[in-house]
Amino acid sequence: MNLLLSYHLVQDQRPTLTITPELKQSIHILSLSGYELMQYLQEQAMENPVLEIEAGYDGYRYGKKRGTSTSSIKYAQDPLWNVKPAQDSMEIRLQNQLRLLSLPADVYRAAAFLAGNLNDDGYLEAELSDLRGVLKFSEDLLGTALHQLQSLEPAGIACRDLRECLLLQIVRDPEPVPYAEEIVDGYLPLLANGSFDQIALALRINKEQVRSASLYIRSLNPRPGLSMNIPEPHYIVPDAVVRCIGDDFTVALHPSAHPRLSVNKEYREWIKIRQTAEASSFLSSCFKSAHWIERCIEMRKLTLVRVITAMMEEQREFLARGVKGLRPMNLFNISSMLGMHESTVSRAIHDKFVLTPHGVFPLKFFFAASLSTADGSGASSRSVKLRIKELVDAENKSKPYSDQKIVELLFAEGIQLSRRTVTKYREELKILSSTYRRRRL
Repeated sequence: MNLLLSYHLVQDQRPTLTITPELKQSIHILSLSGYELMQYLQEQAMENPVLEIEAGYDGYRYGKKRGTSTSSIKYAQDPLWNVKPAQDSMEIRLQNQLRLLSLPADVYRAAAFLAGNLNDDGYLEAELSDLRGVLKFSEDLLGTALHQLQSLEPAGIACRDLRECLLLQIVRDPEPVPYAEEIVDGYLPLLANGSFDQIALALRINKEQVRSASLYIRSLNPRPGLSMNIPEPHYIVPDAVVRCIGDDFTVALHPSAHPRLSVNKEYREWIKIRQTAEASSFLSSCFKSAHWIERCIEMRKLTLVRVITAMMEEQREFLARGVKGLRPMNLFNISSMLGMHESTVSRAIHDKFVLTPHGVFPLKFFFAASLSTADGSGASSRSVKLRIKELVDAENKSKPYSDQKIVELLFAEGIQLSRRTVTKYREELKILSSTYRRRRL
């Protein structure tokens, strides 16, 4: 059988969803943080001659004036200009100390290399045998360099484990407590478990001497590098400010995070003077783009105000009591209140912060899982974590609460949790188990 193949014109109606470039731009602008938005708009202003941006009290203004070929940028005082410069890192500080020792060139080079391989706690995690292949140095030379590095301040720096860290500090102490060095050298696991009787029996000393040495060892610094690694502060400009007025509240967008836009209309007069088709077409597209960006920014402001207002309406207890008053909340709650899609709410809260009477919080902070309670109202997981921390802080350190005991205390307050959940929250809070929290008297 022969099949006849031919082309035919057929009309077919099918519904399709198409995302236009303008819609993509609107979605992108909504998801940007305040700082990222400023960066994005500055790039747009440099490409679009008719777009002018004024960023709140920071006073940046971008735009081209007629007859000029470069952007006219006016600067006002920016509060972030007063930020302190970055501090020297631990590696640089150790290298500065090494220069004062007048070491041979190869020893200094090896010691400086080791200083750059310390972690934030000041520990050398790499093995000398592994580093030897990198530098082509002998292991004896690396050992000498490590010894010189360990002689620097603070005491305990460049150690390879906790035992060596504590021993380096004890050796350099002119008046160490008796038997502290022996306990750290050979009985550190027993000390961690509080087995004072076994240590006393092994060293043939009384329990009071073990307790005195234990208090001294606990006073040593297990992370010497932290004193040299000054964390860089993170400066945050909130996207919105929430103020409480009596029993009510107001939401206002922070001017620094939401720039004001304008369109330079002088270019329309310039088109009338020049009257060239190419320039007219180019500037028409620039005006269209600028107006669309203006609209996107206004839509972003409106969306943020609506979302944050709805969030604070749900979290009125937080405004009154702080984190203790947090209620469980999810994206569906807010999207249902506002008639928005959950993805829109998610983009609106992405990487954005709000200033409240209790401090600055990321918007995602207010979304927490719901935990069951006796009255059926539900409790926020964040407020439960705060309560667990409060219980641990107030416990008797000689008889700390076990995870099961915390479950019972929370149950008495109407919060129903399993022991596994309490353990999970305790570990997220970086709280040790009751065995390691127990203080031996």
